[in-house]
Amino acid sequence: MPKAANTLPRTPSSCKTRPSPAVKTAGNFSFKGECNTIQFIDMFAGIGGFREGLSRAGGFTCVGHCECDKYAEHSYRALFDCKGEWYTEDARNADPDTMPDFDLLCGGFPCQAFSLAGNRRGFGDPRGTLFFELARLAEARKPRYLLFENVPGLLNHDQGRTFAAILDALDRLGYHVEWQVLNSKDFGVAQSRRRVYIVGFLDERCAGKILPFTGTTKTPAARRLGAGFPVKEATKTGYKLAYPGDSISLAYATTNRRRGRVGHGIAHTLTTSPNQGVLCFVDMNEQPDCTGVARCVTTRQNSGIHRHKRECSGVLCGGRIRRLTPRECLRLQGWQDDRIDRILAVTSEAQAYRQAGNGVTVTVVEAIGRRLAVVDAELNGGTAPAS
Repeated sequence: MPKAANTLPRTPSSCKTRPSPAVKTAGNFSFKGECNTIQFIDMFAGIGGFREGLSRAGGFTCVGHCECDKYAEHSYRALFDCKGEWYTEDARNADPDTMPDFDLLCGGFPCQAFSLAGNRRGFGDPRGTLFFELARLAEARKPRYLLFENVPGLLNHDQGRTFAAILDALDRLGYHVEWQVLNSKDFGVAQSRRRVYIVGFLDERCAGKILPFTGTTKTPAARRLGAGFPVKEATKTGYKLAYPGDSISLAYATTNRRRGRVGHGIAHTLTTSPNQGVLCFVDMNEQPDCTGVARCVTTRQNSGIHRHKRECSGVLCGGRIRRLTPRECLRLQGWQDDRIDRILAVTSEAQAYRQAGNGVTVTVVEAIGRRLAVVDAELNGGTAPAS
């Protein structure tokens, strides 16, 4: 269950008023402003998880984005109509004077410098300093809201000094800040993906209304999966039935010459689709566990057996174990099939895996966006989008 949000209080600050509707120009970019929506800039956009989530939430309009990876950018433009929007490839070259008016600055700044899976060089890694590009833009333009995402390792990196520096930077800019570690599995997808979400706002009346999330979604009861599925073993019948909560050994997976492949009562299982029969998430390493939700989707989903436990999930189907497909990885990140079709039409399988692993979970952003839209409507006399 999500924990209560953490808050950095500060003295009251004034709130920037929303621009009136008009056709605005900034540099060589023009767009039609909408006074009844929250206009946002999508930084470190990837394939557009923030944009997709906020679009679903309703009441948001993207007026520009930034992305340096050419393959991710190709997918982004296949998903969204970016004509006339502000764009820059490199956040370090983003000129605030050329940016259109916006109310929200969002983005998942690169996490490799803080992740337990990396070297954790923090601000010593060039990627670790890209947060300050967000701070630079926020200082110049003072949007009413900030929404950032990163790995939980950001919180304890360098004994908390790194995150303290981030909080200090935002405090100096006049933002009240709240943050919370949220798990994607609590937002309607079958993936365990813990990420810290950071919300900043200029108006102190927003405090406690966007974060925290305290409820969780329910996963299906494990025993609803049916009467078990056969896994090859050296028994009289040639197989043994595995049930929800069992583990399955990957050793000699294609033969039936081994006993003890099924271990009972280790974890929980879950179907990925009611239309595909019984499928079970299973770790892609020796002596794996079956799990109720997939392990965190990474950029290495297309590799084979992993060395470390609990690092990567495959699926168990008909007694065989296979890796997750790019479509399944994107589903686990909250993308819907019609949107996935557009991504897969323009990118390779390897890039699709990478884009899914690098992305933000759409359903989490959607949930945060719904709350932000309600709060904004309360403060500015607008009407929140219908749920």
